Amino acid sequence: GELREGARPAAMKLLVWNCRGMQKLAAVRALLGVQERIKPDVLFLSETHLDKAKAGKLRRRLGYDEMEVLESDGRSGGLTMLWQSSLGVSSRAVHANYIDIQIKEVTPAGWRFTGFYGKPSSDRKYLSWEYLRGLKALADLPWLVAGDFNEILQAHEKDGGAARPQRGMQAFSS
Repeated sequence: GELREGARPAAMKLLVWNCRGMQKLAAVRALLGVQERIKPDVLFLSETHLDKAKAGKLRRRLGYDEMEVLESDGRSGGLTMLWQSSLGVSSRAVHANYIDIQIKEVTPAGWRFTGFYGKPSSDRKYLSWEYLRGLKALADLPWLVAGDFNEILQAHEKDGGAARPQRGMQAFSS
């Protein structure tokens, strides 16, 4: 709608979810329930385990106009970003670990949103941080990155299992 002088635009809602597979009906129902409650304008899903055709079916079921998809590699991976066409979104990059978009709401230049899925193996996490540094250099716009980085910043964030190496947390913090 039209903004009155001094009025603030409605807050945009984003939902980021590592769904660990969208092939089961229970996972789809859970997503539909969350989507109905929150009504996100943009939805980023990681570890979807979907190909483009199945992601398209999910997009229609959730009621979104547009999407970017990185198909899964067999039974692992897969990223999907969904949004409404009214947001003026343009896709900037699709990669095995991220989908980067520009949203032109409110200002002509807009802002960037990157849905991110970090490398899970310890010996390859450095690649995640290199990807983020490279993405940062792409544009001088306000930028939000959200997702599953597969790393923590501080030891108290971990619940159970083996302790995380301090150097890994420091690399993520950097």
